[in-house]
Amino acid sequence: MDELPLSGVRVIDLGQIYAAPYCTMQLAAMGAEVIKIEAPKIGEGLRFAAADAGKTNYAFLMLNANKKSVTLNLKDRRGRDLLLKLLERADVMVENFAAGVMKSFDLAYEDIRERFPRLIYASAKGYGADSRFARLGAMDTCVQAACGMIAATGMPDSGGVKTPATLIDMGTGSHLTSAILAALLSRARTGRGLKVEVAMFDIAVPGMTTVYSAALQGKKIRRAGNRHAGVCPSNVYRTADGAVLIFCLSEKHWRELAAMIDRADLIADPRFRDHAARLKIAGEVDAIVERWTESRPRDQIIDQLIASGIPAAPVRTVEEVIADPELRERGALLESHYPDYGAISVLGLPYKLGLSSLSPTPPPALGANTGEILNQIGIDENAITRLRAEGVV
Repeated sequence: MDELPLSGVRVIDLGQIYAAPYCTMQLAAMGAEVIKIEAPKIGEGLRFAAADAGKTNYAFLMLNANKKSVTLNLKDRRGRDLLLKLLERADVMVENFAAGVMKSFDLAYEDIRERFPRLIYASAKGYGADSRFARLGAMDTCVQAACGMIAATGMPDSGGVKTPATLIDMGTGSHLTSAILAALLSRARTGRGLKVEVAMFDIAVPGMTTVYSAALQGKKIRRAGNRHAGVCPSNVYRTADGAVLIFCLSEKHWRELAAMIDRADLIADPRFRDHAARLKIAGEVDAIVERWTESRPRDQIIDQLIASGIPAAPVRTVEEVIADPELRERGALLESHYPDYGAISVLGLPYKLGLSSLSPTPPPALGANTGEILNQIGIDENAITRLRAEGVV
């Protein structure tokens, strides 16, 4: 097996829920030793959230393969002192606590930077430290609301809606990973660590480029459902056994589609001459397209669209997607095992490094590696037993 890119890098993971754990999951998959710090007995916030009694949350398992788990009570000075000892041997620390929490622990960057000049101190927050929203709780849905995503999403005659996907959280985790890799490269040249910070709100901004660019030109943003504000036809269409999304980006795509649905006559009709014209009669355009799609099987339509080069996709259920063997073949999901569930699927890297893959180890049981890791910093078994009895580990 090839040596993985981050072999020999040690990461202290104080991550919670999705964003920071997804970052450290990627670092672990690239070969870093990731030591996940969790609260004694209750664990990290996602570990037992909304899970069946006595079971670990499945999303937690997906995000925490290939890590080690150490329990430390950071509300106790002794727990914080143990964390500081661990940082003496660490290259990176990752945290996404709410604003002010690390300062309350005396673990803010300015509190420890002189003691650990080579440490990469990586933080993910909802908003920037200097934002007026800095102290707002920042779940993915909250940031969707703050960035305009919810207001811009939904059907024209309804209120705004959120997306159930945690796209901002995962984007934050990926950007934090990129920033950490850049900081490690910088340290290799300068010998000095860096503080890197990613804000969920800032990650949402590039995802809203199309919407913001329209608003910056003075255009009124209106919810369009599954339609695109500048492309027609572009919508979800019923089929005989489901639905497809068709996106005719170019006039060539429109001509190909018109011929496919036996309506080549529309090509010469001035009412259908370009996107601007078709958008004025979008309802009529959609009805014409759907009269053709609704009598045909979804997959047959997709095959025809592929052959014609028209951007499209089957509208699949979540159950269809997770049953698709391609997710495993491409490594988007990897198979592992966990006592609560037996066989489980965990997240793989969404990019290929041209190296042998790291076989996923099961996510650790709460505190499974506490003894092993504390032994490395000179804490013997008797001391660990005492600290455990006192709620420190």
